[in-house]
Amino acid sequence: MRKLFLGKKLFSTVLASALALSLAGCGGGGSTESASSTSAGTESQAAAESQASEETPAAAESTGEATTLTVMVYERGNTTETYGSATDNYWTRWIQQEFGDPNNITLEYIPVPRNEETQKINTLMASGSAPDIIFSYDSNMIIQYGKDGGLVELTDLIDQYGPTLKENLADALPYGQSEGQQWAIPAKRAAIGWQTTYIRKDWLDEVGYELQTDENGFYHMSIDDFTELLRQFKDLDPSGQGGEMYPLGMIGAWNATQTRPIIWSFLETENLTDEMHACYNERFWPGYKEGVRYLNQLYNEGLVDPEFMTDTDTSYTAFNGLLSNGRTLAFGHDAGSELTGVTALYEADPDAEVVPFYLDNVNGAQFNRVYAPTGMYIAIPATCEHPENAIKYLDWLANYDNAKVLHYGFEGVHYEIQDNTVVYITPTDEEKAESEYDFERITCGDLMLVYNGAPYGYQDSTEGMEEVKAKATKLKYDSAEVAEVGGQADYYFQGIQTEADEKYSGLLPDIEAELPRLISCDPAEFDAEYDAVLNNYLEQGGQEVIDEKIALYNELEAAK
Repeated sequence: MRKLFLGKKLFSTVLASALALSLAGCGGGGSTESASSTSAGTESQAAAESQASEETPAAAESTGEATTLTVMVYERGNTTETYGSATDNYWTRWIQQEFGDPNNITLEYIPVPRNEETQKINTLMASGSAPDIIFSYDSNMIIQYGKDGGLVELTDLIDQYGPTLKENLADALPYGQSEGQQWAIPAKRAAIGWQTTYIRKDWLDEVGYELQTDENGFYHMSIDDFTELLRQFKDLDPSGQGGEMYPLGMIGAWNATQTRPIIWSFLETENLTDEMHACYNERFWPGYKEGVRYLNQLYNEGLVDPEFMTDTDTSYTAFNGLLSNGRTLAFGHDAGSELTGVTALYEADPDAEVVPFYLDNVNGAQFNRVYAPTGMYIAIPATCEHPENAIKYLDWLANYDNAKVLHYGFEGVHYEIQDNTVVYITPTDEEKAESEYDFERITCGDLMLVYNGAPYGYQDSTEGMEEVKAKATKLKYDSAEVAEVGGQADYYFQGIQTEADEKYSGLLPDIEAELPRLISCDPAEFDAEYDAVLNNYLEQGGQEVIDEKIALYNELEAAK
């Protein structure tokens, strides 16, 4: 019925030979300057040690023979002369002092160009010269390394040396497993919200509509109210620009998939089984068709820009123009990031106020697709002689006190916490020159590894920010939270591809690409067009893919 995806046959062959012949142990991957080579005895490190003793638990006493641990780090080509390099800077030396020295481990950082990550990792793995810790956002690639014999299986090592990993990354760790084997440690993703809906609250205030809030203080609205507001604003000119209003902003790029938060509000959540959620494209989910029909209705009422599907530039040129010129009331968009169109709107109209909200599900329970709680996938190649040291290092990084230093610097020096908000301290040039601390933090995010974003629940303060930046930053945080309401991540198939997945890869009709056409077609033809899209997918191999996914899903569930 299925077989493992063996898309890296060449790698597998070369790796088997490399593993048989390689005598390289930990520290065998390339040569860079030791992170401790310039740290011993300096005044700045003494000061950092004093500060760190207040920030982090005391490190364990050094035991055993001296060893070397090599750790991959991204080389982005963005460092400065004063900062140092990606492999040797204030923060790598701080890690050496706080983790390496007490454990009698010399840390060496191996640079991998960010834009050549996959190719470089493949080369290093195939030659048996990979660093002791590697990572990639390509989860399938990492898991496949494990299945091909190229990685250390981590279950027992985490049990013995990774108590903090087990506690703080509990949601993420299962995503690094495949068929009972723990091949990777996925970084924990702090913000999992994906998409949500936005609206001009200042305009709602002007027409006397009061947004309702739920028990968490999040704005929400019924579909009926939303529809009536769109129709009302079609005939208004709230910005006084004189241009035609298209109250529902829609983006043609990415096949109009920014509209999904609206479509999901029509899902029949009680009839959406776990198996269906896992194994079927969402366009087959019960109620999804009605969500697309709703958008088709709005389009044919003239509430959407009739040329939205031509706006395929991923900078959203047409949409952002309508938004910043005050011709759009509401829209769906990604959450948790600053939206260029909103920033342009705030610059053009300082009184504008955009807020995120969710539409109440017409059938009851809320549903929203969210990201899996994972970031990059971290693994230990089989060529590592001391994998326990790698797990100790990752466990040390997982400690919140240590992670906060890499996120923000030292509390009281680089930042303060006020009402669960991070307030950054901005020193003068003179204070920087006189300080024993470094205030550049160019590569700290790449050193953090085990966390994608800050897991502590803090927000960055907007204190002192220029007004437009402050408003955009607040919207970013608010939208990330609203996007998690009713959130469910997609099922994790453990990096396994069925025979049908492999057979039809790249050959199945792209039903997602049909969404703009379905939204804009004649309402009288909608049912026939929608059904034809799904039937064509099934007839061209989609049914076989679904059937084998169901069999795999049942097999994986039975093994739990």
